[in-house]
Amino acid sequence: MRRILSTAVLLLLSSTFAISQTTSTTILGTVIDGSGAVVAGAKVVATNINTGIKRADTTTAAGDYAFPLLDVGQFSVTVEMKGFKTETQKGIELQINQKARVDFRLEVGSQAETVTITGEVAALKTDEASLGSVVEQRRVVELPLNGRNLAGLAVMQPGVQFGGRMGFDGLTGGGGGVPIPGQSISISANGQRDTNMHGTLDGVVATEPRVNTIPFAPSTEAVEEFKVLSGSYSAEYGTNSGAQVIIVTKSGSNAMHGSLFEFLRNDRLDAEAYFQNYFNAATAARRPKDKLRQNQFGGVWSGPVLIPKLYNGKDKTFFMVNYEHRAKRQPGLVGTANVPTEAMKNGDLSAFLNRPNAAQNVAVTDPLSGIPFAGNI
Repeated sequence: MRRILSTAVLLLLSSTFAISQTTSTTILGTVIDGSGAVVAGAKVVATNINTGIKRADTTTAAGDYAFPLLDVGQFSVTVEMKGFKTETQKGIELQINQKARVDFRLEVGSQAETVTITGEVAALKTDEASLGSVVEQRRVVELPLNGRNLAGLAVMQPGVQFGGRMGFDGLTGGGGGVPIPGQSISISANGQRDTNMHGTLDGVVATEPRVNTIPFAPSTEAVEEFKVLSGSYSAEYGTNSGAQVIIVTKSGSNAMHGSLFEFLRNDRLDAEAYFQNYFNAATAARRPKDKLRQNQFGGVWSGPVLIPKLYNGKDKTFFMVNYEHRAKRQPGLVGTANVPTEAMKNGDLSAFLNRPNAAQNVAVTDPLSGIPFAGNI
């Protein structure tokens, strides 16, 4: 037990130093004064609203600043410069791989005076040309997904289709991934084969090397954002020429958050298949529904790392834990088929004239003479 606890603590602490990599997620901009001249040497601070973590930069001789490799989430950016009022822009929603341009026009005045601008940053992309769209956390959680598979979100984008390797039972991926059993994601975009797909989870390659499926996906409750790039990739995207699948998980924040979930499928709650008893004889007993018991349950817990009397991780160190269990109990399905009886094999097709419903009777005709056989024999 000590070894398990020690390993868990080491993983928890080491993971805090590996900031969720979202490759090109960046806030950048230019600082100018009231006359339009660039302001060099201004101090710029970007603050993550949820975690309180700050990043600082200084404008270049061209008045530019940049904060690369940021986590997704809400930010505020503040600019300070001697001889000018301090200016802050709030409500900056940074999405996966977004290059959010936040420009400033400083007003002459004292640094003690503050100008606060609250509003959304324009979504017009002027700093990169990749094609794709983001599915934010609310839609990830609230949209119904077959088997809770994230691939159902990918095909909402134009030109994106399910690939041929989604598990033996379709979208649920219950046939197992390779090499990890469970959910799998396989998609094709704009005519590219699904084997040309490439996927990352928090910036780390998540595809297996054989056919490039993503054999593992976190619970939807643990996903912050989900994005599929379908074309015109920038130079940072390599490896494969097909769809680029980018999954970003939630990070912890200064507040404790948690959720539990249970999704079930049960034959007692389902209608029977339409053709299950369609061909039954009038006196035959109805066949029961195929049994199915499927449960997906688990939870997500996140917050700051707190060790009583030893460490307070507020504004510094965070954790997120996700657990999901899938259980499926389904006996072997029984199939039905129409096969000829021994009498039919011997040329006696009279059964086709003796059906309970006369409208379904079929007369057999000699193909050479066109004359029906007497009694269908």
